Amino acid sequence: MKKITFLMLHLNYGGIEKQVTTLANSLVDNYKIEIISLYNILGKSFYELDKKIKVKYIFPYGPNKKELKDSLKNRKIGKFFSELKKAMKMVYTKYFGIRKLTKNLNTDVLISTRIEFSKQIKRRDIVTISQEHSYIDTKRYASKVKRAFKDINYLIVMTKKAAKVYDEWLQNSSKKPKIIVIPNMIHEPNRFSTLNNKQMLTVGRLEEVKDFESAIRVFERIHKKYEDWTLKIVGDGSQREKLTSLIHVLHLENSVILTGKLAGEELENVFCDSSIFLLTSKSESFSLVLGEAMSYGLPCVSFDIDVGPREIISENEDGFLVEERSILQMEEKIELLIENTVKRHEMGETARKNVAQFYVGTVKESWINLLK
Repeated sequence: MKKITFLMLHLNYGGIEKQVTTLANSLVDNYKIEIISLYNILGKSFYELDKKIKVKYIFPYGPNKKELKDSLKNRKIGKFFSELKKAMKMVYTKYFGIRKLTKNLNTDVLISTRIEFSKQIKRRDIVTISQEHSYIDTKRYASKVKRAFKDINYLIVMTKKAAKVYDEWLQNSSKKPKIIVIPNMIHEPNRFSTLNNKQMLTVGRLEEVKDFESAIRVFERIHKKYEDWTLKIVGDGSQREKLTSLIHVLHLENSVILTGKLAGEELENVFCDSSIFLLTSKSESFSLVLGEAMSYGLPCVSFDIDVGPREIISENEDGFLVEERSILQMEEKIELLIENTVKRHEMGETARKNVAQFYVGTVKESWINLLK
């Protein structure tokens, strides 16, 4: 049985982590699966992993910014230098040390999930694959791409638009990888939303790129007309304090709920208890949560960004794409779904049908064909 090794930054909460663990679980009956993770943040994977999957951690801990700040603040000089040494070792390994680690790694297929890792892989005796989970259309990132993927056999991207752009970036490369579109996997749920609860939902890391501030400001406008509707924001991150403050300033404490990280049955319950899904991200490579929302039968309203939503949402069939990040237009689309329950249910039913193309069984076949 062939062996596949995934290179991960960590196994904590996040879209990349959820997607890779889902992919690993789906392939475990066909291949020996190993995951090598740079950091061990939780002591285990946040998302459930099949027991047959072997996990190795390069460091028995994760990023230590807090420990560095605390030791400096409390003037614990010995502790500070100890933490600084750990931090430097982690940074060096992330950007340079992976090369040595993978040089003689015993595997048949090596799959990198980070552009920093892909750059360091120099193997010709095995199949090398890079999953590009980011999409940043800038000259600076294009330069990184040209340097990172010249020794990789296959570059996997999530959307057709991304494939076109990466192909242009790499067209003059002497060792151009074969670019293949394989979207993220979504589990087919066992139950669905009734779309009768007066709750809106958005999910993701509480980081600036997800722009949950816009979601809150859109909801503020909705709430003035529909006071009995609520908004749940699932996730955690560096923007939590800022978002909490905004909710307080807008007097929405009883209507906007920050749930923190949720997974498994808890996350499923939130999807099934909601009736409209919002996506306000500034950038996505695919948007796993958008597909997940549709799988539960939720009509979706999303800002129309370069890649992701426009290849998942069929306009006015299973959701709406809002141009130019217009809060006013997003408000209008949400109001339409609130007022027109027939439209809401029709779009939810269509969403369930349209998203089937991303279910695990279908996407797994694309991976099996590639790995053959």
